[in-house]
Amino acid sequence: MTDPDASEPRLVSGRWRRVTDSECARRYPAELTIGPGTRYLGARGPGQGMPVWDAGTARMPDATTLLMSTSSDELVSYPVEVAAGRFTVTDPGGCAVTYERRG
Repeated sequence: MTDPDASEPRLVSGRWRRVTDSECARRYPAELTIGPGTRYLGARGPGQGMPVWDAGTARMPDATTLLMSTSSDELVSYPVEVAAGRFTVTDPGGCAVTYERRG
């Protein structure tokens, strides 16, 4: 069971760039900064429209769930896998998006 009041998402804190380039993945920001704390900021890539994640809150109630507020102010729960400098989320529509840690 997930806890929406969980603390900061330490496993995914830092600067990230999206490495998945599928059509559905392009809805997510090209670059993502998570933290400090529970805040995040997404950055668009060239020619990219408004990303699903623009700025908001990120939380991890457990090691396999990432809760993100979206550009429509909805709070969405994503299954997440974190390994070897990367994390992958799968959105409610089944789109898998992978981010790679930046420096």
